[in-house]
Amino acid sequence: MGLAAKSRRKADKVSELTARVEALQARLEKLERPAPNGGGNGNGHDGGAHSRRDLLKLAGAAAAGAAGSIVLGAVPAAATNGQPILLGNSTTNDASTTTALTPTAATTPAPLFEAIGQSVTGPTTVSPVASTTPPVSQSVPLIGAIGPGGSLPPIGNPAVNDFPGYAPIQGVGGVTTVVSGTPATTTVYSEGINGFGSGLFGIGVSGDSDTGYGVTGGSGGIDLAAIGNGRIMMAPPNSGLLANPPSGPPNYLPNQFEQIRDQNGLLYVSLINDKWVPVQFGGLGQSLFRAVTYSQYALTGSNGTTWIDMDPNNLKLSITPLFNCVALLSANADLWTAVAGLNQDIGIAVDGAIAGWKESGGFAGTFSPNAAFVQTIVQMAAGTTYTIKIQWKTNKPAAPNASIFAGAGNGPYSPTRLTAHLVVSP
Repeated sequence: MGLAAKSRRKADKVSELTARVEALQARLEKLERPAPNGGGNGNGHDGGAHSRRDLLKLAGAAAAGAAGSIVLGAVPAAATNGQPILLGNSTTNDASTTTALTPTAATTPAPLFEAIGQSVTGPTTVSPVASTTPPVSQSVPLIGAIGPGGSLPPIGNPAVNDFPGYAPIQGVGGVTTVVSGTPATTTVYSEGINGFGSGLFGIGVSGDSDTGYGVTGGSGGIDLAAIGNGRIMMAPPNSGLLANPPSGPPNYLPNQFEQIRDQNGLLYVSLINDKWVPVQFGGLGQSLFRAVTYSQYALTGSNGTTWIDMDPNNLKLSITPLFNCVALLSANADLWTAVAGLNQDIGIAVDGAIAGWKESGGFAGTFSPNAAFVQTIVQMAAGTTYTIKIQWKTNKPAAPNASIFAGAGNGPYSPTRLTAHLVVSP
């Protein structure tokens, strides 16, 4: 506070003290008058007049004490039981030390300080909380607030109207009915605690704990609601909490129904038997990929050894997994031959290498389609691109004019399909 402001405060106080001295002088004049009938005042005290000197001593002592309080800045805010606390001048009231409301050791009012809105029903104060550790009787909450139209909820069994928790600061929502919009809609609001933070890093409500829960919510309906944009962000755990950083699963036993992400962003959830499982992603282009044609293909003069792309453009998958996974790859086609003595081999190639293959019959007959199906599993790493194709050949060298075929019917032909299903694998 500046010197000018301090001077103004002292001047105000001196004016107040001057007024008090004048009031004391008026009382002095009254008291110096002789008592009626020259006797006592009937209450056992001397009814005689005090000397002006004595009364001026009292007035001077009061003025000096008040002036000393101004100089020392030692006028605390105080009130007797049941009386309000009166603040100082509205423009110059300040404090250089913390103002504390402290119950005496023998009392435990709960709340210690309370704000009550209009039309609050039922009790507003509660019994102190009994604790097995000192202090054994505690003021909980220390600060309580009940909104307009509200009331303390029933807590426990048997139910008692009480504040809902053990926090030193607690709020109980009132009932506010708001009519808005066109056409008009009526909405009832009741909020115990509401916070707002502005800007990109603003935080409306924040909670922290050392090893417990940062924020909890309990309701007979929805415990936690993201009612803004519906976004929920989960920070990754540190490496010490993961079995194989940056991948999971977490290396600690979970609470039942807990969830967490590893440092790659993969979500894990816990089952009732204290086991972590990764969440499987779904959908075309994320965990399911396919390529299909309705054409007929022919391969002539195969040497029986070299795998040839069946359709390098349309029967091909290019996959970049978003997560570490195993890929379940499958291919199917109706295979047949026009030359007796040849079987047909169908395979799945990953980056040019055969990962799995199947031989289809036809050795003893011609123009007799056989439904061939091949399936295999390969490991895939997140962020790596894999090229997957259907390839085929004859089971042995064929004559230059001997052909095998894929696709049956007269057109459109039976489908030839390549499929990949990615399954999360930490």
